[in-house]
Amino acid sequence: MKGTPTRPLRVVDLGIITAGASTSAIIADLGADVIKVESASYMDPFRQWDIARGKPRWWDDSALYKFTNRNKRCVSIDLKLKAGQEAVLDLVRQADVVVENFRRGVMQKLGLGYDALRAANPRIVLASVSSQGEDGPERDAVSFGSTLDATSGLAWLTGYRGGAPTISGRDVNYPDQVVSVFAAGMILAAVRHARETGEGGHLDLPQRELASFLIGEEILAAAHAGRDPAREGNASADIFWQDCVKARDGWVAVTLPAAEDARRVAAAIDAGLVSSPDAIAKALAHWAGERSADDAVLTLLAAGVPAARVRDAQGFAAAPFEEFGWALARDPEGGIAKGFPFQRRGRPLAVRGCAPALGEHTRDVLAGVLGMDEAEIERLEREGVTAVSPD
Repeated sequence: MKGTPTRPLRVVDLGIITAGASTSAIIADLGADVIKVESASYMDPFRQWDIARGKPRWWDDSALYKFTNRNKRCVSIDLKLKAGQEAVLDLVRQADVVVENFRRGVMQKLGLGYDALRAANPRIVLASVSSQGEDGPERDAVSFGSTLDATSGLAWLTGYRGGAPTISGRDVNYPDQVVSVFAAGMILAAVRHARETGEGGHLDLPQRELASFLIGEEILAAAHAGRDPAREGNASADIFWQDCVKARDGWVAVTLPAAEDARRVAAAIDAGLVSSPDAIAKALAHWAGERSADDAVLTLLAAGVPAARVRDAQGFAAAPFEEFGWALARDPEGGIAKGFPFQRRGRPLAVRGCAPALGEHTRDVLAGVLGMDEAEIERLEREGVTAVSPD
């Protein structure tokens, strides 16, 4: 293929939090050399979430940061300084991909817009993961997972009958999670094109549009019907009854596809005759409340209906590690890490390296990738371009 490099795929990772950093983490999991660029004056915000600031180097201790930055190298380069911008452009000359999810316009202000990157390397693929896309009236809007849930239509579909729209919340952040999987696939397709043709490109990856696409059938059905879809909570229009019931020690999810399933369950729990979803709901709630969740599940499964215990955090922690397949993984230190959204036969994905400390690989990258000598590296340190502590 034209212009195929002999080195592994290299990514300059300017991504932060989930949407950007998780995109590059997936590519790192696949074996790419991902070089995360941060600075002491602007760290990945995940470094400051859920940490104890009294610890030494607290900024390296965030579990959220570790989950989205394993298998990467990290250099500390201040992008607000001219020397830092020049160093990043030098990295781009040795790279295949740049990933970023800053607010629109930030890359241009830093002198690192697509035109500047392409001038440095015509084969570069710039992946811009943004809230509302590269153009349009809302391109400059500040956004979080909650606002993406709202603007995409997802929050309107989520919630209980008669209740308010519900956002997925910080601990799920659905639009952020799904965009990283789609973005990683698009990046690899664009890199293949670049290697075949010598032509890079600028990928526009808006989270709001992807979230809307994923509920497109509901949007179109509602538009054709001339009304908004009703929120149904755990219910479903084509299911006789479906919900969660509370047992003595937890919750149990139950699905009764048809009326005959409800009658079979009613017989199994000795509830007498049931004729409506409300009747079976009351009978199941009373019955489950008198027994353990595990006993309830076994009885319902024996009656031939789908049921499962709703697993909480303690339940996950107590379960055998192997039960989770590739959803969880072990890191090189033996700890449990976030796993993978897919797996590969023959060369399985693995957590080869723990998330790096701030600037951990700065000297290695400046010398090994950019060919800087000791005097140049020390000059950048003196000028504050490569500081490795925010204190």
